[in-house]
Amino acid sequence: MATPENARRFVTLAAAALMVLVGSACGNGADAGSTGDTASFGGPPTATAPAKASTPARPKTITSACKLLPASVVVKVLGGSSETNLKANEAPVEEKETKRYSCGYEDNDREALSLIVTAYPDRADTVKETIDAIAKSSEARTTRIDGVGADAVSYVTDGARVLALALPYETDLRLAILTGPSIIPQNKLAELGKQLASRL
Repeated sequence: MATPENARRFVTLAAAALMVLVGSACGNGADAGSTGDTASFGGPPTATAPAKASTPARPKTITSACKLLPASVVVKVLGGSSETNLKANEAPVEEKETKRYSCGYEDNDREALSLIVTAYPDRADTVKETIDAIAKSSEARTTRIDGVGADAVSYVTDGARVLALALPYETDLRLAILTGPSIIPQNKLAELGKQLASRL
């Protein structure tokens, strides 16, 4: 089965290239810990309703990737068998020019999905340019995804499906990259992107 590790290596390179595009920004140190977020698959996939009014408000400051897309939301969108448990694990925060928050979604110690989230200060007006840069850097056949954030692109590379989405928050640009096995249908990853964008 394809794993997202190879795609994550590419995403890291793309994010580094993106830093050149969006410029540098300042950040403060922060520690990350496990969210302990675990969800069980409760049967076959079900239709997912649009985000409800009870959806958490978009946070003023991003402090966690796993909190933006809980394992329970992933389970609701993707479905699965009764034997499958999904656990969301927050990775330590990476900090260079900006902070990068990462969450790995594991099923029986095997990573099923990963999420990387970054906020770029004073770049709210670079949404299209950012997604264009990611699409170009992918060197893959890409598909623009409507209705996911302010702009989004999806592609398959090294056996993994990637969805990159961006949207402004006040003066910041918020960028999220979801990576999972290519067997995940594009529409399902897009639905996860919609759920994520409503919290991002």
